[in-house]
Amino acid sequence: MLKPLANIYIIFSSWVLATLCLCLCFKPLIEYSRSAGLNTIPVVLDAMNYYTPDEGYQALSALGENGRNAYRLANYADFVLPLLFFLSFSLPNLALGKGCQYIIGPLIYMISEYIENIAEKYVLEIYPKRNDFVMTLACYSGLAKIIFFGISFLILIINGLQWILKLNNQSKSMNQKQKVK
Repeated sequence: MLKPLANIYIIFSSWVLATLCLCLCFKPLIEYSRSAGLNTIPVVLDAMNYYTPDEGYQALSALGENGRNAYRLANYADFVLPLLFFLSFSLPNLALGKGCQYIIGPLIYMISEYIENIAEKYVLEIYPKRNDFVMTLACYSGLAKIIFFGISFLILIINGLQWILKLNNQSKSMNQKQKVK
């Protein structure tokens, strides 16, 4: 189903839109940091690789009310980002002639990211009440998200380098054939 979308225009558009959406995700947190006089963006659940429910709720408490509101806004934009990253990782591999198995990693990334986002949205909405199960779900799905994002990115880089080497070898072969003539 994705192969008709695997062209340079849609691939480029998905990368541009993913970059813009990523900036949009950070915007509320950056604005909150400036208004609160902070030197750095506060720690949010998305930025933590692994955490216990206590550590997760401690991070939410440290944000304060305005920080949690900024995080809610960032979380809204984070619902578009997984689809854009999925397309950004999948479409180039398909355009390079790789099989459908190359979309499994990006698909697992996207599903994990959506599970994490829904869980984070839930704990943000019920705060200060706790749901340790949902916080743990957010943690582990976030961990899966990071792992499959990295794997997908690495596979994309490797496939891109293979394509460049193949083009380079074809160019050298063409040059040698022209010299023989």
